[in-house]
Amino acid sequence: MATSTVIYDAPARAGVNIHQFYSLDIKGNPAATLADIYEFEGAHGIGEPTKYTIRFTHPRHDLSRGEFLNRIGTLVIQPPPRDRWSQPEDARRVQGVVTGFALKDTHRDQSLYEIVLESRLALLRQAPKCRFFLDMTVREIIEQILREHAFNKIFAGFEFTLHRTYRKRSFVMQWGEDDLAFITRLCRRSGIWFVCEAGERCERVRFGDDYAHYRRDPERLTVAYRPRSGLESSGLESVSALQMTARTLPETYTVRTFSTEAQLSEPIEAISPIREDRTTYGDAYTWGTPNQSQDEANEEAQLRREVALAEQIEYRGECDMLDLTAGSILKLSNRALPDAKHGLLVVRMVCRASRKQAYHVTFDAIPSDRQYRLPLKTETWPKIHGVITGTIASSGGWKDPYLDGQGEYIVHLHLDRDTRMPGLRSCPMRLAKPFAGPNQTGFHFGLVEGTVVGVSFLWGCVDLPFISHVLHTAQHTDPIISGVPWGTRNTLRTRSNNTLEMDDRDGREHIKLATEHGKTQLNLGHTVDRDQKPRGEGFELRTDNRGHVRAGGGILISADRQEKARGEQTDMRSATNQFQLTQAHAQGLAEAAAVAKAEIADLRAENAWLKDELAGLKKSVIALSAPAGIGLATPDRVMVSAGKDVSVATSSRFNVNAIRHVAIAAGEVLSLFANRMGIRLFAARGKVRIQAQSDAMELVARQNMQLSSAAGTLTANAANGVVLSGGGTAYVKVQGDNVEIGGAGRLILKIVEIQKEGPGALSLPLPKFDQSNVTNDERFILSDDVTGRPMKNKPYKIQLADGRIVEGITSAKGETSLTPNDIAQGIKLMLSKNNNGARANG
Repeated sequence: MATSTVIYDAPARAGVNIHQFYSLDIKGNPAATLADIYEFEGAHGIGEPTKYTIRFTHPRHDLSRGEFLNRIGTLVIQPPPRDRWSQPEDARRVQGVVTGFALKDTHRDQSLYEIVLESRLALLRQAPKCRFFLDMTVREIIEQILREHAFNKIFAGFEFTLHRTYRKRSFVMQWGEDDLAFITRLCRRSGIWFVCEAGERCERVRFGDDYAHYRRDPERLTVAYRPRSGLESSGLESVSALQMTARTLPETYTVRTFSTEAQLSEPIEAISPIREDRTTYGDAYTWGTPNQSQDEANEEAQLRREVALAEQIEYRGECDMLDLTAGSILKLSNRALPDAKHGLLVVRMVCRASRKQAYHVTFDAIPSDRQYRLPLKTETWPKIHGVITGTIASSGGWKDPYLDGQGEYIVHLHLDRDTRMPGLRSCPMRLAKPFAGPNQTGFHFGLVEGTVVGVSFLWGCVDLPFISHVLHTAQHTDPIISGVPWGTRNTLRTRSNNTLEMDDRDGREHIKLATEHGKTQLNLGHTVDRDQKPRGEGFELRTDNRGHVRAGGGILISADRQEKARGEQTDMRSATNQFQLTQAHAQGLAEAAAVAKAEIADLRAENAWLKDELAGLKKSVIALSAPAGIGLATPDRVMVSAGKDVSVATSSRFNVNAIRHVAIAAGEVLSLFANRMGIRLFAARGKVRIQAQSDAMELVARQNMQLSSAAGTLTANAANGVVLSGGGTAYVKVQGDNVEIGGAGRLILKIVEIQKEGPGALSLPLPKFDQSNVTNDERFILSDDVTGRPMKNKPYKIQLADGRIVEGITSAKGETSLTPNDIAQGIKLMLSKNNNGARANG
């Protein structure tokens, strides 16, 4: 150990003007024992690694950097004994790692070297990174980093003595910072401080956040204040100079931010005031702090207030105290400080010593009754004003978008080199969209695993990432590439080829909305096929599967021109005019039919329906209109069903053609009326049958009537006789076995011969009608023939057409008890004599 001149008869422990014993201990380097300390300067501060720059002389001229750099070293300071007979005090040790080595000068007998001995924490400057941490507290992050750098109680250790609890943060980014800068920023942001201290076996880093964690040693750290006064020296450690500076502070500290994850949609604001201090003025307002809740905002405002208070009053002094280190409380035994009644917290000290100068310390301090907080220095915090890239991730094997309950994604950031579980590669990130709003307003296009995205950061804060956009790559190219026609198109296409496509070429403008399922498409404008060959113009709605058109308020399908989309959507004037025209024609025919005693359509109800329901789609109707006609075609059947009337009106012909049969059935009356040209019934083959199966038949003509058979016999046959009359009194009556000829005029026979023979007979078959098998669920009502009122509770007998007798008593409504299967044709009503004047109504 190299020594300098020592005064052994000092009355007390070494003080000013007394040189100390200094030596170097470099692990694994025996040559360090020959180092003679020439001078050194050391810095020890809260929130920074210890750093000592040491110059020494050595008899060797060829010391190499490999003998020193990255080696664990110790600067040993051995105070001399109080006198010749006293034992020396324990040596003070400054532990660390040699981070610098230099040859400064060389002489014949020795060379001058310089090394830098720093806390192992300084090595963390050699590890700049881009990385992030998920769902961890600040303490957990710092512990992980320190363990990665061998803070394992062998090379170095660490200790946390924290008073407050710290919540987990969903995402904390280290952006281009070395590990030391990152740890320091985390401490600044959370209100934690740290100091590097000598440990029993190795150095350690101690983390704290409260007054209780300051180093207190009243015996060693309580000294007198003795300003310099010429040659006077007591030989005792003391403070020789002390200065104080103070400044005004804002009265309140306000933070305000906005979080998409907060329960309320309003900005978050918190205020922390300085109370009972008349030296404050104003409001320090900060916008855009990275707080996600009201509690975090309150903590942020309080932290900013505490940081300001820690910087409000600052002391700077000089002393020769060997045990004074950063984080220690210094007390003056003979001096009261108005703003530091409980002592001074040393936040930084610089010590110097050399062969020419005794051990000397300059220090910075604050009142020890204040919470120390590292300066925020927010201007040094990294910001990302651009974007970084990443890939949408999932828990593995997801073909669909992997979303959480908030619609957020997991992104594998390309900067990440840490090993993580699938599905936990980042915090959930929201996708920025050009449109959003309350009540799930907005749109969403799902991002699947493997999609490359750009990640931005709110206000540039590295801890607030969000997905700002999506990128195509050389592997997954843009859906629109150069060339014709693709280069002129605008497209939105999903992974299953669901497509919205638009083309803006002159004369070929089109929009296509399509899905691969059933090849369902809506084509608007100029339509082409996959080979770009024209398919048509206008619009096309098609599918290989089922198609459905449903509108609860009515549908208008019209081919009437409406130029440039001008006019109302429900403009039906063309259809209405056509309906009115045909209805007018139908009204004329109805009047003519009424004169002829034919059945007529209920045109009044039809006109009311057209006006009150169809026109303007006032009700849930379907209206079809086309100026050049409407066609229906199918190789199968067409069915028209109506709960009420079916009306067909035409201003020209109405044609019905059937290759096989035409069947017309009416539940009540079938009426055919021709106003001008008559009615023609022709059968090219087969019989023409006209029957009135339960009533009479009338054939009446105003002019001549002709009954003839071109190649057969004309037969007139009637069960009750045949009567021929020619307009006067003459007649021929054939009834039963008799023929009667009569008249008031003459009987003229113009024949060659009359033959009279014996009786003859000709029996012709009479037609038989099958009983109609129609279910009748009507009930017959007995009513008085005079008053027309139903006859209540009257006995009756009804004989049906098949001879059966139905008996009973009418109900309170006069109803009989005919069952639904009874046939109500050809009935006979039989009542007792006291019920004369009754009739049956069905």
